[in-house]
Amino acid sequence: MINLLSTLSTGEYTGWLLALIIIALIWKLTWYGLAVYKALEKKDKPWFVVLFVAAFVLNDLGLLAIVYLVISKKKVTAKKK
Repeated sequence: MINLLSTLSTGEYTGWLLALIIIALIWKLTWYGLAVYKALEKKDKPWFVVLFVAAFVLNDLGLLAIVYLVISKKKVTAKKK
């Protein structure tokens, strides 16, 4: 563990870590942006509040947003039948 920390502090992996953080941030913002937009569009207040709070409090890489999008898509498909 100490070896890993000393390696990280020397800057050998900072480029990769920065790239990974940027990719994770883009991933999260994309999913949350889409889910919040869909919740607003459908006037789904409870989901909007949950997604909005989760986007700023939780760090789940957009998994909650993906769950909402899948659930809401199934509801629309069921209503069309």
